[in-house]
Amino acid sequence: MRRLWLFLAAASVAVLLVPALASAAPRMYVGFHDDPNFRFGANRATALTQARSANATVVRTLVTWASVAPRRPRNAVNPFDPAYRFDDLDEFVRNAQVRGMEVLITLWGTPKWANGNKTPNFTPTRATDFRNFARAVATRYNGRRAGFPFVKFYSIWNESNHQLFLAPQFDARGKPVGPRTYARIASAAYAGIKAGNPRALVALGSTASHGRDKPLKGKSATISPGRFAQLVAAANPRIRFDAWAHHPYPTPQNLKPTQKVKWPNVTLSSLPRFKTSLDKWFKRKGIRLWLTEYGYETKEDGERRGVSRAQQAAYANQVLRLARNDARIDM
Repeated sequence: MRRLWLFLAAASVAVLLVPALASAAPRMYVGFHDDPNFRFGANRATALTQARSANATVVRTLVTWASVAPRRPRNAVNPFDPAYRFDDLDEFVRNAQVRGMEVLITLWGTPKWANGNKTPNFTPTRATDFRNFARAVATRYNGRRAGFPFVKFYSIWNESNHQLFLAPQFDARGKPVGPRTYARIASAAYAGIKAGNPRALVALGSTASHGRDKPLKGKSATISPGRFAQLVAAANPRIRFDAWAHHPYPTPQNLKPTQKVKWPNVTLSSLPRFKTSLDKWFKRKGIRLWLTEYGYETKEDGERRGVSRAQQAAYANQVLRLARNDARIDM
């Protein structure tokens, strides 16, 4: 994961932008993604208190299936099956709730027992296995059990248009296969989450801002977010979701938030076209957007090509204004 610095001088963070889902509601959720500090660090409680002091209303975390279920559960839909390891996630969710912040859980990362002994970026052989895991997580945090708070937001996989997180993106002939694979597991996970908690809201995509749309020897395969979303819709036009999640980072990451890129890459300046295209591809009106990663690394914190802290603050302010003025951005 990128180490991104934004708003909190003491913590490495990626800003997370999610407004309330009803279009008439004035609220936009704003917060951070920082698992090293918020979930695993020795001072994790203090770091979350800092986030809340900065007026964060949501925190995102990656829940890696392979880590939570290193061996196959006997009853995979049971969130209390002995095979599951939820202790650190339980603490994170409780720490967020007691500070008045919502949680966004991003599910990804297949265990070896579910994908033929491959790395976590390869999807499960049986989509049912992922559906059952998603159901277990959503059931654990559906608010019906004392000590296990309600989790409102979920997203399926991380940067699903990049081979680093989802493989393969292309077959041996160079034909895109990642979008179809993603549509299969995303549909299964959506069903699982809704079965465990019908009140949960689920985003698909979590797409990275850039992609090449063709395999390049020696390079990790990537598909542009516009092309990826279009092919997901083509693979399953009836796929269900509550929002599309996206990471509109500039590239290189020290460029201004207003950076313009060649379509179908999608940065902040491309969002108007992206929204119109999503509606067209999925044959729906007013698809909601969650911007679930965005940030700038700083020179002061060791990133040679980063921005100054003053630039970081100015860019953050600009990004939040841009997002707040878009009625379809909920986070």
